[in-house]
Parts: sequence; structure tokens; C-alpha cells
Amino acid sequence: MRGIRILLLAMVTVLAVGCGRTFRGHATQPNPLAKPTETLRHSEKITIVTGDMELSTPDMPEGAQRVAVLRNNRYPLYNQASFTLVSRDRLRFHVQVDHKWQEWADLKTWDVELEDDTGRRWAPESVEHAKTKIMTTMWDREQRTAVRNRFGDIVAMNEDGWRNRQTLGSLSVFRGKADFVFYQRDLFHANVKKLRLVVKRPGEAFEFTWNFQDTIASE
Repeated sequence: MRGIRILLLAMVTVLAVGCGRTFRGHATQPNPLAKPTETLRHSEKITIVTGDMELSTPDMPEGAQRVAVLRNNRYPLYNQASFTLVSRDRLRFHVQVDHKWQEWADLKTWDVELEDDTGRRWAPESVEHAKTKIMTTMWDREQRTAVRNRFGDIVAMNEDGWRNRQTLGSLSVFRGKADFVFYQRDLFHANVKKLRLVVKRPGEAFEFTWNFQDTIASE
């Protein structure tokens, strides 16, 4: 019995380790080869916005306001993909991933796979123009005295931020970009109904899906 319990515990552990988050986005557009003289060879761009509980920025003042009460918002991470139809045999996918860790923003560390509506699958022939950059956002922080009405609502802020000086707030994230090139004879044709690009690594995955319909395009 003890051996069975150990085996079950090991199976649960493996399943837990294998679990991760999958984020999905899709677009609907005409097939680029259905009417080649009327349709662009560049696809719709799919954007998947994610966040991280450790990444937040304060509200900025609106209109004529000089200051705003501190309210933190989740910092948006933009993960995007689009493709260019180079030829019937070659597709080039342009992918972007935002992350707080530089290693995760490096798209060369991700596994990428392409699949069509018939179940055909391909691995990229090459990864080109891979680059990662850091993006830093900074903001001024002050501690001011609030002026409240008889109901306790804040109606104004005193100009006394000089009493308790604060350091600038900052947030940095990494943005990775790369092109994934897929090549095979007759890889793409006018009868393809769907393409799904999967960008994944242990613990996280993105699925970008393009549905091809002749008369419908994404808003």
C-alpha cells in the first residue's frame, strides 16, 4: 500500500509540474491566396495582453490635474504575432513577447510550432532577427496632504510635496522580437481554412489562430 501511495504521489507531482498557462488569441480574415489580386500578403496582427502581479504602475493625472491619488494598475504585457506570405512554400511569422525576465523575452528560448486545419504540423526552418530590449517607465512620486469635504471625499491636494521628498518610481520589462520562417513545398494554398501558431515553453504558452473566410475580416 505504501508503494502505491508513493506512486500516486509521484504521478500527481508530474502532472502539477506539467501544468501551465495557455493564452489564446484569434483573428478572422480572407485567405491571402483566395483572391491574390485583392488580398494583402500580410496577415491580421493578433495581440494577447497579459499581466504580472509584480508589475503595476500608478494612474496618471487626467486633464488639468497636476496630481492624482495613488491607484495602481496592472502593467500590460503585449504579446503579438502576424505573418507574411512570402510564397506558397514559405511563411514568415513576426512574433513579440513581453516579460519581466530577460530570458523569457528571448524568443530563441521558446518552442514554436505551426499547424493548419488538416492537422499538418511544421517546425520553423530558421529563427531570424531575434532581439531583446529593455523598456523602462518612470514616474514622479510625492506625498501630499489631501483636502477632504465633510463627507470624507478628497476634493483637493495641498502643494506640500516638498515636506517629504520621494524617489522616482520605475518599472522595467523586456520585449523580445523574432521572425520564425517556415518552409515546405505547397505549405500554404487557397483552401487552407486555419493556421495556428503555438509559442511555448515550460509553464506558459501562446496560441495565435488565424481563421480564413473570404467575406469576413476582423474588426
